[in-house]
Amino acid sequence: MCEKAKGDGAAAMSACYQGFDPAAYLQYNYTPPRADFERQVSIVPWKLHSVCTALSLKVTSDVSGELLVDIGTGPTLYHVILTDFLEVNHQELRRWLQDEGDCGLDWMSYLQHVCKLEGRQYGDIDYNCNP
Repeated sequence: MCEKAKGDGAAAMSACYQGFDPAAYLQYNYTPPRADFERQVSIVPWKLHSVCTALSLKVTSDVSGELLVDIGTGPTLYHVILTDFLEVNHQELRRWLQDEGDCGLDWMSYLQHVCKLEGRQYGDIDYNCNP
């Protein structure tokens, strides 16, 4: 838990996220060993497979619909709909989309993996981005 978050509520949570570092978050959570696309037991390929399965409605549960919204996607790019509260996360994504070279993570391996899960080629992606 964030040490800055004294008390409860939105103000405490806001104080907690003021020093959020998107590049450090990406390096810790979205690079090997967590994001090893050669190993299906790695957490990130498992998460992507789970989202793909839920969206394709291949599960037998109460999941239904055509849209999955993940609130607070952080500085990540593989989600269906990008939402986040922090401007630093928006900036991180803009750096990658605009190929500025100083972004925290290259998302190509993620996009290729998602295309593989969906049975598409990477070149079939239609980018319609409004960062």
